[in-house]
This record gives sequence, C-alpha cells and structure tokens, in this order.
Amino acid sequence: MAIDKETQVSASVVLDKNIYEQLKEICKKEKRSVSSQVALLVEDYVKNKSKSKK
Repeated sequence: MAIDKETQVSASVVLDKNIYEQLKEICKKEKRSVSSQVALLVEDYVKNKSKSKK
C-alpha cells in the first residue's frame, strides 16, 4: 500500500514474537493486515489519551 507523504509516515516497530503471533490472530479475525491493525490500535490509543487529558 502506497503512503501519502503529505499526511502519512512509514514507521517500523519491534515486537516480541509471542505478541506478534497473537496480533496476527487478531488481524485474521478482523480481516486486516498487521500494519493496518497496528495503525488502528495506535490511533485509538492516541485518541483515548487525548480525551483523558481534557
């Protein structure tokens, strides 16, 4: 998937293998790629963190 360099960045992460395997199972159930699932999780986390600061 190509990224829009105006609004997006490419970032890599290092995960424990056990966590990665669990994440892959979640992705399979959600019908998402690992990359899109991680992006969704991070976006949700940041949104929730921002709400809790207000």
